[in-house]
Amino acid sequence: MAKAGRNMTDSPLVSVIIPVWNAGKSVKVLIESLFQQSYRNLEIIAVDDGSTDDSLRILQDLAKTDKRLKVIHQENGGAGAARNRGLKNATGEYLAFVDSDDDVKENYIGALVEALEQNPKATLALTSKMYNKIHEGKSVEAFTETRRSRRKNERLSEYVIYLMILDGRMYSMTSKMFRADIVRKHKIRVDEGRDFAEDTKFTIDYLAAQDGEIVFIPEALYVYNFGTETSLVQKSSLVWENWDQSYRELEAWARSENEGRLSARAHMLLELVRLRWHISHHKAKRRAQRIAH
Repeated sequence: MAKAGRNMTDSPLVSVIIPVWNAGKSVKVLIESLFQQSYRNLEIIAVDDGSTDDSLRILQDLAKTDKRLKVIHQENGGAGAARNRGLKNATGEYLAFVDSDDDVKENYIGALVEALEQNPKATLALTSKMYNKIHEGKSVEAFTETRRSRRKNERLSEYVIYLMILDGRMYSMTSKMFRADIVRKHKIRVDEGRDFAEDTKFTIDYLAAQDGEIVFIPEALYVYNFGTETSLVQKSSLVWENWDQSYRELEAWARSENEGRLSARAHMLLELVRLRWHISHHKAKRRAQRIAH
């Protein structure tokens, strides 16, 4: 059983993958937080995705201070391409994805490893989030509840769609830990050339690949710096067709688990997800209008 802070020689290696594009000072703060993790057996893979600021130099300087940091440089291809490059170079037993403008608490990696080590039937572990609302100057903890386990005979897709209605953590690749052997065996990758919900698709593909439990850690150990999103991400959230594509992917998974048909429960859950996403889409448009004025 892996414990935070135990000897590196008998703890599983964790690969932390960070796509970096013009992250400047924020990525330095993040990587220093990773250097200070209580769980020590890490390889930190920072993929500089053609940054035009001093991100690459900052990463290279940090790598000189701690050999656990591996820096990869590539021409700009987007976050999906950067994450896939990280996956290609990852050698760990577990995988974690962190965005370069976010941060993590000291026991973040250790808590995730311990959750999976203690639950061999679990395929995914995730922590609660601290939302650092930069423009409002305040921080709030979110999704601190421990969600119910999947019921006997409940289809995995329906359970995950149910969670998506309640819990915003389910959508991103961050605040989670994945088992690398599942990713490698099923050759799961991030869709490239896509700037909206590609991380949701990765999570769905991963969960669909191998049935297993999901473990929730009710501690806000991942710090999401809300308000630092790129203009590309902000614009993509304004296009309803992007949300609709994710809906169709969820629906296809639900059908695949039920001989090509939607159960009545899956249909109801999908409609609730669609309603939630319409509300989120509307909020994104209103937020863009406020910023524009």
